[in-house]
Amino acid sequence: MLSYFMWSVAFRHLRYSISQSLLTIGVVAISVLLIIYLWTIISGTQTRIVQNTTGSLPHITVEPPERTPLGAWNLPMPDDQSGKLYVGEVVNLPRGLERIEDWQLWMPYLDHADPAITAVSPLVSGQVFMNRGSRRQSVRILGVLQARHNGIVEIEKNLVEGRFLAMNSGDVVMGSKLAADFGVKLRDKVRLTGPEGVALNFTVAGIHNTGFGQIDDGLVFVSLRDGQSLLGLSGSISSFGIKLADLYTAEQVAQKIAPGLPFKVRSWVLDNPNLFRTLDAQSQTRNLILLMSTIASGFGIASILVMVVTSKYREIGILKAMGATPADIQQIFVIEGVLLALVGCLVGVPLGVGLLELLAGIRSVGPDGRVDAPFLIQIEPAVLVGASLVALVTGGIASFFPARRAGKVDPMQVIRGN
Repeated sequence: MLSYFMWSVAFRHLRYSISQSLLTIGVVAISVLLIIYLWTIISGTQTRIVQNTTGSLPHITVEPPERTPLGAWNLPMPDDQSGKLYVGEVVNLPRGLERIEDWQLWMPYLDHADPAITAVSPLVSGQVFMNRGSRRQSVRILGVLQARHNGIVEIEKNLVEGRFLAMNSGDVVMGSKLAADFGVKLRDKVRLTGPEGVALNFTVAGIHNTGFGQIDDGLVFVSLRDGQSLLGLSGSISSFGIKLADLYTAEQVAQKIAPGLPFKVRSWVLDNPNLFRTLDAQSQTRNLILLMSTIASGFGIASILVMVVTSKYREIGILKAMGATPADIQQIFVIEGVLLALVGCLVGVPLGVGLLELLAGIRSVGPDGRVDAPFLIQIEPAVLVGASLVALVTGGIASFFPARRAGKVDPMQVIRGN
């Protein structure tokens, strides 16, 4: 049981060894700052890499199953038992013929198929020709329900001008680069021609700049109904796009919901295996760096406390001569170590937060002219608490060994000066 005597002696040691105390506090504060900084910066870098690579894509895609026609040899024999054999070739039907017809019935299921699902968007996609004056170019259209698709890719937030969520039938939203290539501005007219010859006139209702080349350069957003009309899909859709709270769980969620669907379910992990392995290796590197930082701070605290114990041998001898037990001496120095670690945390956490906020305020201009933050900073309270707990535990463990050494001091030898 910790007594007032132990606390008072610990405080007296810290007060009279102010330079050593400040040095220990500085080591702990820098260790806490380093843990917070590394964790936040590396996590932000990972998030940015994933956003730049998969931010324009759904985490999970639900598509119609590939339909393979049966060969004649797989069909039942005709009733006349003629025994004729029809030889043919097995081929996959073109993707353009594949569609999900009863998609409205599957929407409620997908919305609640897993708690990790944050957005589900029905999609109509295909290649069309866009005409403006003498310019004609093949572009990809995406027919969407605007509110749902904005949960997959945030188009509304990245609008340069115009509207996306309030887009009406007959409106079109495109990227700034595509608009510049065609020389169109807000409220200009363009003509889209589908693969079956259906041609419709559209009004440019919005221009966006997401930073994703595959969206800004050759993709045009229209309403779901207009997309169905252009591609001749009637009331059908091409696929579903699904967004998850944690994109790293995409493959697990895809495998979980696939048995309940008569469709093909594919996650971004299968489409980007090299990226997934790279991010996993980066996570392991981050954890190794944090482990090394923790070990280094522990050795720093321990070395300073060893010096404290060495300089306090005479006081330790006097305390033991007055009746203090080895356990009491050990507890006194453990108290000192934990107190120094606590003060170091109180200093290190504000310094870490201040440094991150300073980095978050930095802005730079990219090659596409967009002003953006080079550091993606998301200060998480769990990281601050975790760094503090690591420092406190490290301080306690690091102080135990010099405290144990202090408890073994022979008071008679110390007092005699041996």
